[in-house]
Amino acid sequence: MTNESSCHSDAQSTGPCMPEALRDLPESRLVILDVRDQVRAGEEPFQRIMQTVMSLRDDQVLKLCNIFEPVPLYGVMMQRGFAHWTEQRGPQDWCITFYRASAEAEKSAAPSAASRPAEPVGDAIVVDARGLEPPQPMAKILENLPRIAAGGKILAMTDRRPMLLYPKLEERGFTFSTEETVNGWFETRIWK
Repeated sequence: MTNESSCHSDAQSTGPCMPEALRDLPESRLVILDVRDQVRAGEEPFQRIMQTVMSLRDDQVLKLCNIFEPVPLYGVMMQRGFAHWTEQRGPQDWCITFYRASAEAEKSAAPSAASRPAEPVGDAIVVDARGLEPPQPMAKILENLPRIAAGGKILAMTDRRPMLLYPKLEERGFTFSTEETVNGWFETRIWK
């Protein structure tokens, strides 16, 4: 865990107001994890994030510093009972605070997910990138993006959660969701 000065800065948030649960939060309850250098080096931070989450005490919150908004992580954390508050402080400077949600906080987080375009129905173009070494899975998925026609989608299968793919998809205006299967691989659905 790393304390970064930019994570403590008083820079203006571009997002919604800070939730009541995070106001006047003592430093002793704040755990900061900065994965920006790891992501820039092309490494997957998911395992490190989850290890940190598992080490949190019940009264602690996690502030994650990343170079992009980790939208799929929101769903993973919500399943573990965490709501989030996101601040974008610059083009590649995101701070996301995960905290244990009350029912009211979970309700307030729902509209952002609801505003995403709905996943198209029907068959998907399957891109099986399992067994490939990074960055080949990401390259294979990106190569197939032009194949998505209006109302279509891609189902990409990978051995790891494709964290480095997410900012590429966001840049191109795609919507996506990732689920871990019971067989141990990950399925990412991508659409516009």
